[in-house]
Amino acid sequence: MTRAACVALAAALAACSSSNGAGGGGGGDAGNDATVTGGEDGGGVNDGGGGADSPSSGGDGGSGVDAGCGAFASDPTFTCTGDGNARAKCVGGSLDEQACAEGCLRLDAGQDSICMGDASDWSCTGSYGTTPVDDGNYYMSEFGCYVDDAGVQTDPDDNCIPSCLSQALASGLCAAGSTGPECEESVNWYTADGARFGCLQRLRVTNPLTGKALIAVALDFGPGCTGENNVQHAVLDSSGPVNDYLFGSGQGASQESLVHVVEVDDSTPLGPVP
Repeated sequence: MTRAACVALAAALAACSSSNGAGGGGGGDAGNDATVTGGEDGGGVNDGGGGADSPSSGGDGGSGVDAGCGAFASDPTFTCTGDGNARAKCVGGSLDEQACAEGCLRLDAGQDSICMGDASDWSCTGSYGTTPVDDGNYYMSEFGCYVDDAGVQTDPDDNCIPSCLSQALASGLCAAGSTGPECEESVNWYTADGARFGCLQRLRVTNPLTGKALIAVALDFGPGCTGENNVQHAVLDSSGPVNDYLFGSGQGASQESLVHVVEVDDSTPLGPVP
């Protein structure tokens, strides 16, 4: 079973298509991304939404739960906090919490979540990446339909039917009856890589050179392994507004515009981080 198939945030459902644009925005340089038409679930890969971890949300966990561990009372293994900045577990009724300077990486249920480090375990051998990289670093690229000050923007290289459309509709992220393009345009702050993180997983995406950060939601699969193998690095395909906010314009994978990605709780508001 893949990681994201086990990963389930409380409000998110699962299943997913793939984005077509790892080479979008910056001149189509990564290209050849896998495309899955809307409504398919990508062959059952990573169709779980949200996170396997139990994010910290405060409180004492209710009757019969050790108040000393709060939201982590039922976690004997390290679990990422809701903001992704630490990991914690309950040991003998006491909370063991460790700060993660580079963010916490959620792993399958029953495994200790880890603090991200400097080493990357990137590989991409199928249609698209299915495992988050250990260092949390990705090259940015642009894809999809969105709305900006000039109006609705379309993507000639993408069908704008996100593979997580059914989950987005069921969860209320997109209005009932929305088409794929309408869903993407209403969300605006979204990424691909749903096969890595799980459909509707919320991500804090940061430009490490400027410190600017935002919250986006994984709404599609992709980018394709062909594009990632061209640059020998994991790629985060993202909407125009995500690219514009972090870099001022649409990026292509070959530009090697680096972002750092951390999974956060599904209640985290989308858009720029103050």
